[in-house]
Amino acid sequence: MPAAELRIHENRVVQTAKMDAISVRNDVLFTNAKSEDKQPIQKRSETALRKLKPALQSVLLPDETVLCIARATSPLTLLEQLAAAWWTRLLAASRMVITNKRLLFFPVKRDGSWRESVRVVHWGDLEEVKPKGLLVRNVTFKTKNGAKITYTNFRRADAKNIAAISAALLPAASGEMTAAHGFVQLCLGCCRALTPGEYVCPGCNLVFKNEKSMIMRSILLPGGGYFYTGHPLIAMVPAVIEGLLMLDILVFLIAGIASSRERSHVLPSLMILGLFWAFESGVTILHCRRYVRDYIPEKRDGLRGRQGVMAKVSG
Repeated sequence: MPAAELRIHENRVVQTAKMDAISVRNDVLFTNAKSEDKQPIQKRSETALRKLKPALQSVLLPDETVLCIARATSPLTLLEQLAAAWWTRLLAASRMVITNKRLLFFPVKRDGSWRESVRVVHWGDLEEVKPKGLLVRNVTFKTKNGAKITYTNFRRADAKNIAAISAALLPAASGEMTAAHGFVQLCLGCCRALTPGEYVCPGCNLVFKNEKSMIMRSILLPGGGYFYTGHPLIAMVPAVIEGLLMLDILVFLIAGIASSRERSHVLPSLMILGLFWAFESGVTILHCRRYVRDYIPEKRDGLRGRQGVMAKVSG
């Protein structure tokens, strides 16, 4: 793996330091793509580092040094973007942390705090890192297993910095592939790679929220899917809409039972309300499926208690 002291900018001396016991490269973390020190970049990086401190302390490997932290939006399908409308960025907000060994992607809340999930890819498993776009900067990561994953909405300065860092690290990591050959989701209990679709870690038996429970709550409870995945503010709007639909359905049912004359009008109304209910539930399931696939721990307190105790495994 590339050494922590690998020079990124030819005209800058390597400057390694410690921030809250986390190893960082000041000559890269606080500079732009031209290796110029920028106060706004330093301020943003220090703030992001404080917010992600619990995450980084949990998953960083020995001799792993932070080079860059960038704001991004997690990959969203076109259908997810259309269904999410204005809150798309809020739903998929993330921070990308570049180290000398890996790229780490942390889903975050609106205030930048960690959602206790992490997706990683080793430099040796990457074939190409390609920023693109004019008004909005996106970065596509092509892995050795043939997958292409695009994170969006980077700052222009961050996208340029990512390109500069990648130009140095990709050649240095050439030939150092892992068994994954691409992105993996890590268990926050033991840092082992998780298997897609399996919501119990085989290493430490940490239990994660699962798709079956999410779907049942999304169908049966107003806003239930969002509450289940830890998005109470987002849940408020669908909860009100679905609550009103449930109330309307109940009113029509009572009217149909109470009066035989009204029954002929009740069925069409119930069908229309049922379609609206199905649409609302479908949108909730579509979004919450993504969150569940980020592997959200069922018992967060238990997870925090184990952090720093379990042995770290690179996966």
